[in-house]
Amino acid sequence: MKRCFAYIVVTLALLTVPSALGKTCTPKDATAADALVDHLDSWEKVNETLTRYGHCDDGQIAEGNSESIARLLVDHWKLLPELAAMIEHNPALRSLVLRHVDTTLNTGDLDRIKTLATSSCPPGMDSLCRELANAASESAASQAKQSATQKQ
Repeated sequence: MKRCFAYIVVTLALLTVPSALGKTCTPKDATAADALVDHLDSWEKVNETLTRYGHCDDGQIAEGNSESIARLLVDHWKLLPELAAMIEHNPALRSLVLRHVDTTLNTGDLDRIKTLATSSCPPGMDSLCRELANAASESAASQAKQSATQKQ
């Protein structure tokens, strides 16, 4: 009886998670978030999109967000101080950026992020650079493992 009750409690808790976490991504929100993905060319826009549509960061939208974040890191590394300043005002941005340095990115971008983070880290950003390098390394290792598994 105790196990049954515990199962019911856990099930009910899981059913309420979306409302406990905040908004549900409506079709209108998803369309708007998807439309913004190709225009995330600054950390300010990434931050704004997180604030407005973070609840839609899944599937195709998440992949687009990852690519936009990779482009900012790889192609505009000199803007990293802007990211750091925004993170001070919105700490959730840090986890969003780190979450999007993921296995959907190509290996070249992951390698470049790791290289930039380890050899061109702006002063005072050691912690962020270390986390970016770790995220890139872990994602590249995961890609390699997936590739090896598929070849077997």
